This record gives sequence, structure tokens and C-alpha cells, in this order.
Amino acid sequence: MNEKTSYIVAELVVSTLQPLTFTHHGIKDLPMMIRGVDTEGRPQRTVFLPAGQLRGRIRHEAALAKMRAMPDKVKLEEAYMLALGQDLRPEEEDEPESVRLGEQVKFRQANPFLDLFGTWKVASRLFVSHLLPEVNVMPDRMAHIRRDLDTNEDIMQELGEIEEDRFYDRQEKQSLASKAGAIIKIVEAELKSAKKAKDQAKVDQLEAKLAELLELKKSHKGSDESENTKHLVEIQAIPAGIDLHGKLTIKHPLPSDVGLLVDALNGISQSPYMGAQRARGCGEVLGKATFKTTDGEVLVKVTFGGHTPASIEWTEAGKAFMDAQPVVA
Repeated sequence: MNEKTSYIVAELVVSTLQPLTFTHHGIKDLPMMIRGVDTEGRPQRTVFLPAGQLRGRIRHEAALAKMRAMPDKVKLEEAYMLALGQDLRPEEEDEPESVRLGEQVKFRQANPFLDLFGTWKVASRLFVSHLLPEVNVMPDRMAHIRRDLDTNEDIMQELGEIEEDRFYDRQEKQSLASKAGAIIKIVEAELKSAKKAKDQAKVDQLEAKLAELLELKKSHKGSDESENTKHLVEIQAIPAGIDLHGKLTIKHPLPSDVGLLVDALNGISQSPYMGAQRARGCGEVLGKATFKTTDGEVLVKVTFGGHTPASIEWTEAGKAFMDAQPVVA
């Protein structure tokens, strides 16, 4: 690859061996996006793996690889800077922009990891796309029951009579609190609609009802702030058995950039889970990444997953690139 090449692109395919789900900034349902319209102009939606999910995992794995290679345990400030790009040091004094830019160049040269992934003050050179299926796919709706101690009779027999009475008393109170909580959600939705309609009489009525329900739920729960142990959990998931396609793009690539990303994929390979609900069978993936120059020359192919180190195949062009002197952007 010649020095004028300004980008390296890794074509990425992530295959879902198990359903893939996660929480997304407090949103209960799985994020979806519009991709295309039908013949009547109606938007068509699909599940996707948000770039932030993948980018965060890649950065954490690359940071772990770097931390493990350090001779001493990392300091808290170092961990925040590497894994999150957050600088815990005191704020710098205001300086002229020309001075700040000069310092940033020096900072980038001295910190290849942060030069690639960025910090809250230094722009990243790594761009991560969303991962999408080849055709539009709707989420898979799944449900499971979270069980309580009485599911296992042997465990219950280990409790004394007094503790068993406490267990059933707690179970009843939590059940009543859950029922109150379900009604609270309905009232909150109605209250939102009433406020939007500017129906003050209904707003007053619903606010009084909501306060009553909140107090009722509080009386049932008492000092027990935990949620009801036995209840139905419903989740949405990207279905198992599909391929998600995306890419990683490195601007002004350096040999160290490719090495960091290969290390990150190797980390994912040995713990190939993404998203939430892992203890209940979700999240396992396999993947392939092919790093290419902008003119299509392959540098390295990485196959990851299976709880084993990644399979890494360097081409002659890739070896030559890694041996080259870094070119400062």
C-alpha cells in the first residue's frame, strides 16, 4: 500500500449464533431503522446492531489487550482514558487554538491508541458503521419467566419455618406491588395524553389517581426495594442465524491501527458475546473481518468466535504495511 492511501476499510460480517438483544439508552424495545419503502411509499423497517454497541466492545477489547501488556497495574486515570476516552485530569487552562492544535499533534504522536480511538477532546480516526442484515428483518419477540426460590423444593426445605413464612409474605407483597406498578404505567400514559390534549380536569383526576397508586405500591413494598422475583420477562432480539454486515474505516491509517483492531477482534473471539441476556442463551456471535486498502488490496483476514483465539491471515501486502514506518497524519 502506498503512503497516499488515506483509508483502510475492514469489511465486517457478524453472524448471530444465538438471539442478540440489549438495552439501548433506556429504551425497552430493540432499536429499528427505516431502510427503503414499499411500492406504495410506506417505510420498511429492519433490526440492526447499532455502531455504538460494536465500537464500544472493540475499544474495550483493544484497551484490555494494551492494559494486559503493561508491566504494572493501570491507574484509574489510564483505564478511563483507554476504555472510555475520558480524561480525569484537571481542566487545562485556556490557550490559543494554534497552541492547542500543536499540542494535539504531539499528543497523537505519543499515544497511538488514543490517536485511533479518540478522547472526549481528540477526534477519532476510526469510523464504525451500523451492522445490518442483507434483507429487512423484524425483531424476534421472546419471553421467559424469572423464577423464585420455591421453584426448587430442596432449597425451600433448607429454610426454617419462620424463614419460609417470610418468603411467602414477601412474595405476596411483591406481587401486589407489581400489579400496582402495571396500573401506574397505564395511568401515566393516560396522563400524558390528557396533558397533550390540555384537558385540565382529567389531568387533575389522573394525577390524584397516580399519587394514590404510587403510595399503594410503596406500602406493599415497604423497605424491600428489589423487584418481584417471579415474573414474566419479554424481550426483543435480533434473530439467531442471520448475518449482519458493516465496516470499520480507518482514516490516515498507521500500522499500529490495524494491530490494535486485530487485537480487539482476537479478544472478542475468546469471549464471543454481545448484548444482554447472556445468562439466558443470548448474544453469541461469529465473525469475519477483511481489511483492505481503498484500491481493494487485502491486508489481513480475521475470523473470530468460538471461544478460541482468532484466525489471522496476513497477506504479503499486509506484512509489508505492518513493517512500514508510521506515516503521521
